Amino acid sequence: MKKVNKVRASFASFTLFILFTFSIRPPASFAATKGPKLHVPAKTSKSAEAALFKGLATSIHGVGIVTPDEKKFLSQTIEREKAGILRHTMKLIYDHAYDLYRRGDYQGSLDVLNRIVILDPGYEQARALHSALSWAGKGSAMPSRIEAPKSAQEMVREKFFEALAIYRDGRKVEAVGKFEEVLALDPKHRKVRFYIDRINREIAKDYFEQGKFAQTQGRLEDALDKFYTAVSLDPESYAFVARQITDIESEVRSKKIGRHLEEALKALSAGNWDAVRSSAGEIFRLDPSNVRAQELVNESLERQFVALMAKGDSLLAKEQFDKAVEEYQRAVKLRYKTAEANRKIEMVNGKRKEAEELAKKREEEEKVKKEADDRAKAASDKAAKEKSALSPAGTAGGEAQAAVATEEAKQSSESHYQQAMQFYQTGDLERALVELNLSLKYDPNNQNAYGAKRMIEAKMSR
Repeated sequence: MKKVNKVRASFASFTLFILFTFSIRPPASFAATKGPKLHVPAKTSKSAEAALFKGLATSIHGVGIVTPDEKKFLSQTIEREKAGILRHTMKLIYDHAYDLYRRGDYQGSLDVLNRIVILDPGYEQARALHSALSWAGKGSAMPSRIEAPKSAQEMVREKFFEALAIYRDGRKVEAVGKFEEVLALDPKHRKVRFYIDRINREIAKDYFEQGKFAQTQGRLEDALDKFYTAVSLDPESYAFVARQITDIESEVRSKKIGRHLEEALKALSAGNWDAVRSSAGEIFRLDPSNVRAQELVNESLERQFVALMAKGDSLLAKEQFDKAVEEYQRAVKLRYKTAEANRKIEMVNGKRKEAEELAKKREEEEKVKKEADDRAKAASDKAAKEKSALSPAGTAGGEAQAAVATEEAKQSSESHYQQAMQFYQTGDLERALVELNLSLKYDPNNQNAYGAKRMIEAKMSR
């Protein structure tokens, strides 16, 4: 309650600020001009108003601990108090302008009204009085006190007959505006009220007839607009139209739903899933429980989900893991069968890990194979050098060296065979097979290596 009182106290300051702003009266006499000019209020008025409300909001946040509910309540209180005080303040200012008019100070009244219509353009009463007192564009100068201006009674009489002439000329809407100006000059003018009611009834009848014609032509939305206007202008005479309006609204709603359903079906055929759901959303706005719209939403989600999953599977088969995951994540964002899409993502991550481990293993095997090839090449190069170093007469010595080289090859073959057996015992069949191939390369007659190779290949093919 203390917080609310603080709000009201701040708005009281704002009210004093507004009243002070509008309390300055213009001079009683002024030079004659072609018409009154709009006087824009000083720019400081709106900025001062904004600063006042900003300061008020800041002070509210600083009052103890403000819960979200209290903050919402205080915010609503501010809006209500602001609207109420502004209405009350504008009424006081308008009463001041009307008092100036009744005393014959038309220019003074216009100066105040200028400010009202700028600050609050929706203040119809002020706009009507402003228009009634304005001579701008009429070809005659604004009267002044020195020139003995027309009395309020004369002004009312002139405005009334002007409005009556416009009405008799068939310009009904314009006539209502002019009659409202007369009411602003004289709120108790009974004839004016009579004519306004009469014109409204006539306009309502015109709108009703236009609505019936539009209905016969099948322009139901136009018919509704006309019927709405007729009822608003003359609610008593056209109360019976309410039932008709309800029926037309139902028919219009059904046609709109039909159009949106047709659009959704076309979008579904074209694979435009977002358009399907957008059209379905329009249907739900008209009919929240529409079963067909929900079916279309579900079908679009199913088709889009299947397409995304298929694309992800295709990318996965090519081992394009990152792109596959992107497609599965799009499927997750649909919020449709998310568990299935998440399982796919987990599977991809598992396969990615297996592929990385396999690549690493192959890299190691290639490294081992290269090292073995290098050793074999080195041994071969050494044997060749020793052979070239022999003289032609040393044939027996050359045969001895060749025999030594052959023995070295057998030793290398046996070494790779033993290494292969160690890999076999640990279950690493692929590396064992690599070593056996190297063993047979050095000694193609190594029966042990040949037999082991056949056994491992048979085991791997199972």
